[in-house]
Amino acid sequence: MVRPPVSALFPLVAALLFLVAGSAHAQWVVYDFRITPQLEVSENFNPYTGIYVIAPVNGGQASMVFVTEEGGRFYNVAENGGRYFTAASPTGRLAAFNSVAVTGTARAMYQAVGLLNSTLASTVKGERQAGRVSTDMLGTMLAADDESLAVSPGPDGSIGMVGTASLKGVLRLDLSRILNQKELSMTQAVENITGLLEKYGYQFDKPDLTPAPAPAAPVEKAGADQPAAAEPAESPAPAAEPEASTLFPPGAREELERNLNQPLSK
Repeated sequence: MVRPPVSALFPLVAALLFLVAGSAHAQWVVYDFRITPQLEVSENFNPYTGIYVIAPVNGGQASMVFVTEEGGRFYNVAENGGRYFTAASPTGRLAAFNSVAVTGTARAMYQAVGLLNSTLASTVKGERQAGRVSTDMLGTMLAADDESLAVSPGPDGSIGMVGTASLKGVLRLDLSRILNQKELSMTQAVENITGLLEKYGYQFDKPDLTPAPAPAAPVEKAGADQPAAAEPAESPAPAAEPEASTLFPPGAREELERNLNQPLSK
């Protein structure tokens, strides 16, 4: 499958995966973030178009499900790749989400905050639970890679990447209720979200690592006093494609949102 060329930072989602697993059967909150690049301060920057953030209502490790519609519908996962918490002082309280990834020369940071202006209530393991949440969050994504380890510039001569994007998240009450009604662990919660994405045509995103064909060597004719060239050795079988994760894939999610964001039944 051929997709448009994209920015660097392919390993950064994988770099988020080293964090330990979140608590099981927590009360979950789901936010749907849109990523909007700021072109005037970005170069060679092509991020995913959105992120579903799944987090414990009362704070803790959060998972990120990245989505894009560029070159097809794709998703990627960084389970327990961020933190969701409350920042409080005598004068105010904010819900906050933060995630940082570093791999080689590539770096990326996400941060968003929102007022704790609503309550999310559900029954978990037979107990009524409730927590304060934000109905919307605003933030910033920063990413950079000097590509100093790159063997050569890109085909068009480009090298290096820097990007800034705005993050705008909204509370997905429908998805939060679905996860809480099923009393799921974090891994199961992520699988439920990705299962819904696959239902509407999204595929797990893998980088295309197919090498370009090598140019054929010139063939010399064998003369009377020149032996014929030996048959070339059989090329080794290509290595299996690794299960690498991607932060920048090859965007609108209108159809998905029309299907997933239906009004809840009374």
